[in-house]
Amino acid sequence: MRYQTPPMASSSSPKGKPIRLVLIEDHADFRESVSMVLQERGGYQCVGGFSTMEDALEAFRSGLVADLVLSDLGLPGMSGIVGIRKVRELLPDARVLVLTAFTDKAKVFAALEAGAHGYLVKAGSATRLMETLEEVLSGGTPLDPKIAGMILQTFRQLSPIPDAESLSGRECEVLQLAAKGLTRQEIADELTLSTHSVTEYIKRSFDKLHVRNLPAAVSEAIRRGFLDLS
Repeated sequence: MRYQTPPMASSSSPKGKPIRLVLIEDHADFRESVSMVLQERGGYQCVGGFSTMEDALEAFRSGLVADLVLSDLGLPGMSGIVGIRKVRELLPDARVLVLTAFTDKAKVFAALEAGAHGYLVKAGSATRLMETLEEVLSGGTPLDPKIAGMILQTFRQLSPIPDAESLSGRECEVLQLAAKGLTRQEIADELTLSTHSVTEYIKRSFDKLHVRNLPAAVSEAIRRGFLDLS
């Protein structure tokens, strides 16, 4: 699969510098295609491309720094799932996005539990890729629609929940829209809220659900019966 370059638009880090991006993908043609699209789009600097997780981790240990890491899961040697945890340890400030063909639930949940900030299936368009990267970099945690649907089908059992840990109606609305892939700005527009309020509702949800990222919050909220994405 090769991506076609979407329309150009500016994208950069908060300080105006290019976003340093690392690709961990064992298919050279796909890695080259993604790298080309990102660099032609502007605002991104591909500072490393690796076919194995071991090579990427060695480069990080040797001083390579990235703002964004795109990783496949089915890699030769160390799997992407194991590697995500190590990447998060070595680059705690970097955002990690899974970009893979895998959609089976075991790998999805394992990747999110390992700390991935988002999960995108390769079958999507280049435009979808760019939108996902923008959302990840703005602090969102996007889930591919296929993945959100899988989470819904998997977690149906309810657990007794203390009232103090129950989500409010507004917190549920915010998580519901986030699970459908809306950015914080889009959620704010949909619910007639400020982005600050959306962020506060998400933080409260994290506290009540005892999680630290949005995919985990969505999964836990569905498991507890707070969300229904059908």
